[in-house]
Amino acid sequence: MGSDDGIISEAIVDRAIDWHLRQSDMAEDAWAEFVVWLEADAAHAEAYDRVAMLDRVLPEAPLAVPNRLIAANDDHQDHGRATRRRWLWGAGGTAVAAAIAVLLVPMALPRAADPYEINTAPGQRQTIALADGTRIELSGGSRLKLDHNNTRVAALDAGEATFTVHHDEGTPFTLRSGGLSVQDLGTVFNVARSGQRLDVQVAEGSVMFQPGAEGIVLKPGKSLVAHEDTHSVTLGDVAPDTVGGWRSGRLSFSGEPLARVFDAMRRLYGTQVTLTGDLSEQPFTGMVEMTGTAARDIPHMAALIGVEWRRNGETWILSRRSAATR
Repeated sequence: MGSDDGIISEAIVDRAIDWHLRQSDMAEDAWAEFVVWLEADAAHAEAYDRVAMLDRVLPEAPLAVPNRLIAANDDHQDHGRATRRRWLWGAGGTAVAAAIAVLLVPMALPRAADPYEINTAPGQRQTIALADGTRIELSGGSRLKLDHNNTRVAALDAGEATFTVHHDEGTPFTLRSGGLSVQDLGTVFNVARSGQRLDVQVAEGSVMFQPGAEGIVLKPGKSLVAHEDTHSVTLGDVAPDTVGGWRSGRLSFSGEPLARVFDAMRRLYGTQVTLTGDLSEQPFTGMVEMTGTAARDIPHMAALIGVEWRRNGETWILSRRSAATR
């Protein structure tokens, strides 16, 4: 573990070197393990970044390596792994010595966080382009927290956003929402936060939900609904081309309560819709094409689900049809 004075242990350095050497041929389960390791301690990410930097700036060592050094440090590795270790062990291990020397001295502490918040009103949208190439498209009624000094973290406290993440294998992008988190593995994904519920849908690449020993990897076409209050998680399927469909006015639902359907419309239009009785719990499945005008789309939705509507100022009120009008 890293210490309070900024010194990184030799064990962490050795592990960072091992991860760096494996990058070119790691399978997906190894990538997931790598992400868990990075997330476990800030010192892990710091050590890995410095090892990667040294690899770029240090000259490659001669290929002639004493067999005893390879054998002593690759007891359980295949020949390919031993070959790739040569830049580290050649010439008496000078590169490793340099890496350890750099990493075992006190280092400058990470820059202090410089957070800022972006809020969109219902009916308003905003696109944020981060310095690392990541793009975030924020729907209405959303609250997103970012950090000027760290473009690889974000927090969605409310609303909905589509993330097109610039992948950096050394520093994964992490999105937090309440006590939950999602980490990218090179991804386009959509996240919606409503109360204690978090929805995640993946269009490209993959993400890891709750990085750690019990993390869940979501691939393209997969979705997840997590209820933070009940600690429940439900996995599902989604058509990749419908992920983030709100950006083009296409809303897709599968067995979702009508309350969520009209909550999505509220974010898009800024309109208030009241569902009377138990209508808010009625399930809805289908895709709705928004026209861009609430005055057309809300009556259309009412007709589609077979309910009555009326308008009271800025509020739309939907209710089940009375027996006399059926």
